[in-house]
Amino acid sequence: MVKKSFAIALTLMSLTSLGIVRIQPINAQYQGNITINSDRSISPSTAPIQQGNGVYVLTDDVIGGITVMASNVTFDGNGHGGGGLIVGVNYNLSPPTATGASNVTVKNFIVENSIFGISLYKTSNSMVINNTILGTRPPIVNIPVAQPTGGIYVVFGDSNIITENNLVNNYVGIYFSESRNNLIVRNNVVNCSNPFLLGGMAAIVFWGASNNTIYHNNFINNPIQAYDGSFNSPFSVNTWDAGFPAGGNYWSDYQTKYPSAAEIGNSRIGNTAYVIDSKNQDRYPLMEPFTTTPPQITLLSPVNQVYNESRVDLVFTTDEAVNWTGYSFDGKQNVTVTGNSTITGIPNGSYNLVVYANDTFGNMGSEIVSFTVSAPEAFPTALVIAAVAVTIAIACTVELLFFKKRRATNLKRNNEI
Repeated sequence: MVKKSFAIALTLMSLTSLGIVRIQPINAQYQGNITINSDRSISPSTAPIQQGNGVYVLTDDVIGGITVMASNVTFDGNGHGGGGLIVGVNYNLSPPTATGASNVTVKNFIVENSIFGISLYKTSNSMVINNTILGTRPPIVNIPVAQPTGGIYVVFGDSNIITENNLVNNYVGIYFSESRNNLIVRNNVVNCSNPFLLGGMAAIVFWGASNNTIYHNNFINNPIQAYDGSFNSPFSVNTWDAGFPAGGNYWSDYQTKYPSAAEIGNSRIGNTAYVIDSKNQDRYPLMEPFTTTPPQITLLSPVNQVYNESRVDLVFTTDEAVNWTGYSFDGKQNVTVTGNSTITGIPNGSYNLVVYANDTFGNMGSEIVSFTVSAPEAFPTALVIAAVAVTIAIACTVELLFFKKRRATNLKRNNEI
């Protein structure tokens, strides 16, 4: 179990050591704003973007903003970034032109020290995945409400997926306004704060935004972890977990707020809900940060050798609690096991054995070994019995023939007398 002190220490420094934070500054060769227009053309045409079959790949860092107004496209940052990316509205026009967009995938961007990170405006059925956004904040305290700020900013955006993003040191981590049916899963939101407000700012904010689902995220070292509110709209009500045993989110202040909370079995889930407000709570908070690292399996038996018997012991360990283990011979159907066991009745031959372990976060680990069974042939008792039976049958037949012959001879002699 990860201790609370370790979780609290998972700050910018440790994220950097894990490769989440890029420590090299942007050294962009391209300066200026870029737009992917609704007809899929690129303005200006000299922008460092490769295009093909609805896929756009950024080939250099950009000093300037990037706008995507086209639907049914994928924009791959390719480890590059710039001054922020807006999907669905062109803020470079006056007044801003909002066309909306759908089915847009934005991935692999790195945005640092900008006014905003990635903004979805009137955008639906889209995905924001595997982006790193650092240090976004407004240039002044009071800015127009419509101006996007924060790591990921969604306005009038429905049925989008926000996943596997790393959001560190932002004014706001993720912000939703008037947006519904979005899925927020497997993100790291760390050290989000507002230096102009003593109370800080929330890692994730829902403003008049309900029916969204949030689970398997890590909220670490944020003065306010989550906030639901409204303005001239119904109060935000959202779902903060995926039920039991899947669980909800990791909150770095969980055991500080609930010192008596305890883990439910080996589920990694706390037995006390994390309350956000009267209408929102994470019923099954995680006791340690969510991870996508699969369990490591140490396979002690069998090993890569020849076994002289038709049975082998299956002995293995895992580096964490798991909720399912099993094995497969040569790609055949998995066999569930509850621990170490013995596999019997193995014919002679060479085999590949794969052992699997699935942890409580749904990560599947595996370990493979090759071995050979070359057991001595069993004594052919059945063949011997069959041979003896045949011999006896033959002997009986011969004896019967001799008996009949002697009887016939005796009858003939008696008749002659």
